[in-house]
Amino acid sequence: MRHCVENSGYDRRSIRRILFAGLLVVMGMASPLRAYAAIWGTEETVVFDLVNLQRGFNSLNALQQDDRLYAAALGHSQSMADNGFFSHNTLAGSNGATFDARVTDAGYHWTAVGENIAAGQGRVFPGPTQMSAADAARDVMYGTADFGLINAFFTDYAGVSAFDWNDLGDGLTGAHWDAWQADQGGSGGWMGSSGHRNNILSDLFDDLGVGYAWEPDDSDPILLDGGGFLNYPLHTYWTQSFAAGDSLAPVPLPGAFWLLGSGLAGLVLVSRQRRATASPVEAAG
Repeated sequence: MRHCVENSGYDRRSIRRILFAGLLVVMGMASPLRAYAAIWGTEETVVFDLVNLQRGFNSLNALQQDDRLYAAALGHSQSMADNGFFSHNTLAGSNGATFDARVTDAGYHWTAVGENIAAGQGRVFPGPTQMSAADAARDVMYGTADFGLINAFFTDYAGVSAFDWNDLGDGLTGAHWDAWQADQGGSGGWMGSSGHRNNILSDLFDDLGVGYAWEPDDSDPILLDGGGFLNYPLHTYWTQSFAAGDSLAPVPLPGAFWLLGSGLAGLVLVSRQRRATASPVEAAG
């Protein structure tokens, strides 16, 4: 009888389990609320981390992952891959017509918005083979996955050496990145291109989504703005969607802990009342 009656209430083990579960809930409440349960790909996560690495070197706030922006970015990358075009505008298919419309359609009510796109980076030539996720992300951000190559350039040109990829960019200026872009024949990645770099290092933005699409069966022609074409397949398509004005804020910790504490206090009180009621039954057993 003792065993059965105690199971109908809350014993010490149950209270500990409830406390632990409650703490997990509070930790979840303290993290930014997400509009979607999106699972970012490894390439996308590495690009996101590289963006914040470069922002940190320039004393800028870290951007926050936003799944609405992720949906906008991935949707555009996939649309380019599926419909054979490369542009900020949707030239084929039924995705949002412009980058700002795509962000709005994803549910983000922006006050500032921007977009970077790229294609062809992160693949091994000549065949349609993907680089590793980390190398693909470095290729689109920096124009190369060869650390020795890019570090040697900045060491010789700017006198700035990096120990490894985690240090690359520390101490570099826009002029240094422009020189790298010129050295690579205009293929210095998003950081080498001043317009793309300005988005990455803008203080206007708070949130970022990154979308990557791989199309092994990509085929030419690839439609461009103005009716032009590329006569070779690209296979990889990248989009960064930047925005501000509708960040998903965390729930303040003090309020969350107060709610948890109040709930647990109530459970303890109920447990004691149930034990007091159960005592005659236990004695009678």
